[in-house]
Amino acid sequence: MRSTMIRAGITAVALSLATVATIGTSASAASSATSKDPQWRVSGTAKIHFEPAAGDDITFTIAARGVFTEAKGTVKVEHYLADGNGGGFEAEVDCLVAGGPVATVTAVITTSTSFPVGDRIAVSVYDGGTDRSGGGRDRIGWNWSVPTGAVQPCMAPATFATVKRGGFTVVGKGWPAPPAPPAQTGTGK
Repeated sequence: MRSTMIRAGITAVALSLATVATIGTSASAASSATSKDPQWRVSGTAKIHFEPAAGDDITFTIAARGVFTEAKGTVKVEHYLADGNGGGFEAEVDCLVAGGPVATVTAVITTSTSFPVGDRIAVSVYDGGTDRSGGGRDRIGWNWSVPTGAVQPCMAPATFATVKRGGFTVVGKGWPAPPAPPAQTGTGK
């Protein structure tokens, strides 16, 4: 009788552990499926207030979607001085990282009147929504006004400038596994 009770207890524990393992695996699989299908994107157009160039007309347009170095899209920047002189560039997105209301976008310049084609630029965006009076609280930062050195993919400075008009939408849901690093060549000796 006692051995039957012990076997029943062992069976119950084994079934409980199997159930927990199955639930854990299902939850992990659901979490994994969610993280592999993130919805990262940044979009919008905004006139920027940048204190050192407060009288200038600076506009950023960003349309980026995807994850890490698999992201696609464009960054367009126009910067005109009060006298009308100026120019801008368009760049092809090569990385996007987003989390909550914040995103970092890097892109390689494809056409330009102001920077060398082929240079990588970096932009950070904060989607601050609107305040009680309907004004925007978005912010943006970019590497060419900060001494950053060479820009690496997926890296950008803090959001140091405010949006005067317009704004950005950032969607930063999920966290995918990063892409595999590039293959190493040579022995490293």
